[in-house]
Amino acid sequence: MTRMGDSVATNASVFFGLWLQKPLRLAAANPSGARLADAIAALVDLARPGPVLELGAGTGSLTRGLIRAGCHPERIIALEREPRLVTILRREFPAIAVLEGDATQIGEHLAARAGQLCAVISSLPIKWFSATEQYAVVRPCLDRLGPGGRFIQLTNAFSSPLARERLGISGQEVCRVWLNLLPTQIWCYSEGPRHRGRGRAA
Repeated sequence: MTRMGDSVATNASVFFGLWLQKPLRLAAANPSGARLADAIAALVDLARPGPVLELGAGTGSLTRGLIRAGCHPERIIALEREPRLVTILRREFPAIAVLEGDATQIGEHLAARAGQLCAVISSLPIKWFSATEQYAVVRPCLDRLGPGGRFIQLTNAFSSPLARERLGISGQEVCRVWLNLLPTQIWCYSEGPRHRGRGRAA
């Protein structure tokens, strides 16, 4: 096995160990596969201005998909709350901006960064979040995405992992990737037709 292969195997082992300890804080037991990463990257319109934000970036599997699709590493902001995964991201991707923190505090992180987001990719286990926590994640992102922006969410659920009506957002499943270690659905969300940034999760 090559040195790169050793690194991937080690990263996957770290990821699995964290999942065993905190199964509700990681969306899956293993990092996303290349097919899923490429499917996600294909949904990102890189012609839009601004950085691509990854929530729950893990070991960087989706990051690699973005880079393969032509996204410059300098355009990627990766948020991860697990310190061991943050260390991996900073080692593997020295050119991207890696933020260590909780996704429900994303509004505070974005407040220090001016401008529009190109897209948001979320690998968070967001279906387990309360409506208030979902709102804290989604609302600041949609405010920065602007018209036509996409909040892209991975899930193993067969229904929307986000409470669309309570959050005032629109969304639909756009793709299923069966040839992933765990078959995965991809949902895309955008601003709801009547929401103007004044809604509040109940």
